Amino acid sequence: MRWMRCADCDHSFTEGYFTDAALEILFVNTDDQQIVGVDIELHRSISARMVNHVVDVTGLPSSDLWVDVGFGNGSLLMTAKEFGFDVFGIDLRKKNVEDIQAFGVPAHHGTLQSAISSVGFASKPTVISMADVVEHEPFPLDSLRLAREFIRDDGVLLVSMPNASAPLWDSWNAADLNPYWYEIEHYHNFGRERLYAVLEKSGFRPIRYFNSERYRCCMEILAKAL
Repeated sequence: MRWMRCADCDHSFTEGYFTDAALEILFVNTDDQQIVGVDIELHRSISARMVNHVVDVTGLPSSDLWVDVGFGNGSLLMTAKEFGFDVFGIDLRKKNVEDIQAFGVPAHHGTLQSAISSVGFASKPTVISMADVVEHEPFPLDSLRLAREFIRDDGVLLVSMPNASAPLWDSWNAADLNPYWYEIEHYHNFGRERLYAVLEKSGFRPIRYFNSERYRCCMEILAKAL
């Protein structure tokens, strides 16, 4: 699939997206850093800083639900649980769901939409995290709007992804060394400004910006439900 660019807002996106059948083939294999429990001590430290950013806004949890969409190696879920959050994970990789359940973390194999329809949550989440997830969504505005419908009215959304407006990104492009043009599971490359606009349109107000430690040239945004 080719990368396209919007003439109005300069957002870059692929000309299409994979079918469900194609995704099933892709998800048979899992990147080493997406295996549940991999480098658990290292990732605990990275995730703790992310959870601390959230707690700085929400305060310490008291029976607050944290839902992590696309939880990958599970570190963010396990660390949020360590802080005292009730946690729930959602992932498209069945093996990851089975593995995180072995750590005592409840999880759903599927999408946020299918989880909302079938799980029967006792309460709305205080926190929804979509760490390195939104750029994988064919229609990210729909996914973010669904998150807004699901989250509490005083809830906090955590999103992270590569920052296509960072100077590092421009440096990579100039040297033809940008690794993200070759990420076959990515459908979008957001800059900070464009992401803020999409969050606002979805019903969230960006309140914090951080450089993400999860992947190269990534940003981490906290946004409050409007």
